[in-house]
Amino acid sequence: MRLIVAGVVLISGCAPGEAVLGGRMTAPPNRPTMTKAQALARVEQLIKEAADAIDMPKELELYEPSLGDDLCLDPIDGGSEERIVVNRKYFLRGIPKGRITEVTQRVKAHWEQQGHIIDGVSNDGLVVVGRTRPDDFYLALGWTNDDVPTLAATSTCIWPNGTPEPTQPGS
Repeated sequence: MRLIVAGVVLISGCAPGEAVLGGRMTAPPNRPTMTKAQALARVEQLIKEAADAIDMPKELELYEPSLGDDLCLDPIDGGSEERIVVNRKYFLRGIPKGRITEVTQRVKAHWEQQGHIIDGVSNDGLVVVGRTRPDDFYLALGWTNDDVPTLAATSTCIWPNGTPEPTQPGS
């Protein structure tokens, strides 16, 4: 959780054709978005690709608390708080402690090669946060207190079905 919070704090930047509020890319608040299934597929793809960039034996272990969707709290685009964000976090088991720096360098290089933006790197160079292009998902590589690497990805605010739910007359 520290990693996701740190990532959110460090995230900044913009994209062409989008409004920028508070340094983050935003879009019109009630426009259609990708669906929850599409966002989850993208999050899983981002994590798998980053893990594959680490050319050493490892096992991805899901961090179970990341299975729940989170509300789109404090949406800076003025959009509905009925939207959600989809995220996943995995431990990378089996990585030797002596290869921490190498793992971090490989993941960071992979993200840069994909055209993603690196928003922050910790002072020791071991925690990296960024955003994907073109879809502005959050990325994070961190480490547990036991030196186990973690990879996380979080979607932008989405409507679960891709569009706002219709309002009932008189609601």
